[in-house]
Amino acid sequence: MIKLELVMVRSLFSVACTLSIAGCTNQAAVTEVVNAPTVEVVENAAPVTVVPETPSPATLPLDNDDLESQAKEKYDELQAEFQKSVKDLRDEIATVESKEDQIRILATKDPSAEYGKRFLELAKSYPDTKASFNATLFVVGQTKGDLKREAMEYLLDRYSDRVKLSKIAESLKQEVPSQDIERWFDLMIDKAKPGPVQASVMLNYSQYLGQLPLFRKTIAINPQVAERLPAAQLDYINSERTEAQNQKTASILNTVIKEYGELKYKGRETFGEKAASELFELTQLQVGMTVPEIEGSDLDGIPFKLSDYRGKVVMLDFWGHWCPPCRAMYGHEQELTQELSDQPFVLLGVNSDANKQTAIDAVRSENLSWRHFWNGPRGTRGPISKQWNVEGWPTVYLIDQHGVIRYKEVLGEEIDRGIETLMAELHQEISASTR
Repeated sequence: MIKLELVMVRSLFSVACTLSIAGCTNQAAVTEVVNAPTVEVVENAAPVTVVPETPSPATLPLDNDDLESQAKEKYDELQAEFQKSVKDLRDEIATVESKEDQIRILATKDPSAEYGKRFLELAKSYPDTKASFNATLFVVGQTKGDLKREAMEYLLDRYSDRVKLSKIAESLKQEVPSQDIERWFDLMIDKAKPGPVQASVMLNYSQYLGQLPLFRKTIAINPQVAERLPAAQLDYINSERTEAQNQKTASILNTVIKEYGELKYKGRETFGEKAASELFELTQLQVGMTVPEIEGSDLDGIPFKLSDYRGKVVMLDFWGHWCPPCRAMYGHEQELTQELSDQPFVLLGVNSDANKQTAIDAVRSENLSWRHFWNGPRGTRGPISKQWNVEGWPTVYLIDQHGVIRYKEVLGEEIDRGIETLMAELHQEISASTR
């Protein structure tokens, strides 16, 4: 179960391979900009005749090759120490059976912070050497908090031309949001070379910001997660984005569309197409906005529109029979449609099976009796899900009787609570109108 988690370090080589364009011979860490150490040549004067002594070899300034060699030697020694400490920890963990004890040992004896400080000192002592670069990557990849912050900013300031910024951006997007990460994205956008690298960093930045609501939701339902986060980071996650911040994100996405729109992103999709989807979600698919129209055909080929159901509470479910979590919802969705069959409520699906017959067969065999838009032969990248920037399946929106998005990306009990709230509001409105 604990493999490193039990290997609580990613392999020293993996970080360098991922982030370095110089090759994957070593791993590394990051630090601040510092000047190379100076070396003084000491002279001793004789009482009568001044005769300079030949400087000791230890005091001679090192040329670049000697500096690289000395830095590499120290890096290799430190790396060997670290690897031994990891092995010792792994061996100790293997002696206990309880997962709780294993986690406790890992938490209390993780050597990453101790060695991170030493790698950072090495990086500062031998700036601009390969060993400094590798030591910097080590600290970025294996530490957290102030140490990681110092290392990351040193990396972006000193070595931005030697790392794959797009890979760093991908990695940061997966981390728990913080002000530091947002600042690092700003730095990477500024440092990135114009072209696909800068476009990739910009898109990852937008996607990182788009995940903030999900983190808020996760923290709200998992207090133990919140307890492990610093107060400032919690405040950052729980703060709604301001209009100015949203405009900044929109400006970045418009830059991608304008300057890099024709460049290939993934598969057949261009950066411009992906940025347009991100921009559509940012500007038209936020809670409180009027839901945009969907026009399409159902699985029988009959045209219909989302607005046909205005006046009812709508559960809009992006699903596919290929998707296990989607299939797991079938039973509950059947219960909802049966319980609310005589109510102003409708469940609509957006099916993402590339083979239309697969969807038809699933609807028949699983008794999915509600209406479904078909997303077309491109499946998950069909026109509806592409425009709505759907990345996770299932994705559920709850829309009130006025066509306003009230809940976004909800699952499980959140769906039930949301529907209950919206149905109560609708019935109150109906009652008030008949008085």
